[in-house]
Amino acid sequence: MTTYYHVAPRSPLREPTLLVDERRRFVNTCVLSDVVPQLAPPGSALVATSVLGTDDDKRETAVREAMAEVYGTDTAGWDLLTTRTVPDALPAMPPPQPLSRTTRVARGRYVCGDHRATGSVQGALASGARAAREVLRDLHRARQSGG
Repeated sequence: MTTYYHVAPRSPLREPTLLVDERRRFVNTCVLSDVVPQLAPPGSALVATSVLGTDDDKRETAVREAMAEVYGTDTAGWDLLTTRTVPDALPAMPPPQPLSRTTRVARGRYVCGDHRATGSVQGALASGARAAREVLRDLHRARQSGG
């Protein structure tokens, strides 16, 4: 996963929003300084855009072009602040991939994480919530049966 951080003269959005691309040119993009204004100097905005894979010279140009389209603004004046690549940031999800699996692997044993749902922070949170529900359900059943 590679994230490009651009400094824009102002936020291209009216409110904090996480955008995804149905054409899959990027995973998501957001204006971080819309949520935490201190992340950018006064009079500017910090835009973060994540893509699958690693960085190369053509990639940043393609990201900038996609941002111009998605945000509906000219991105030529945006400065690239930094690029960060995190190898193996997300688990591989080759098809067919079940989007949700039980977290109960044996009596009293539970497993959770993004590898049990979608390979993402959201998947990890959803899997953790599912594990908690299954633990509570099993504890409730054990109490009812006197165990």
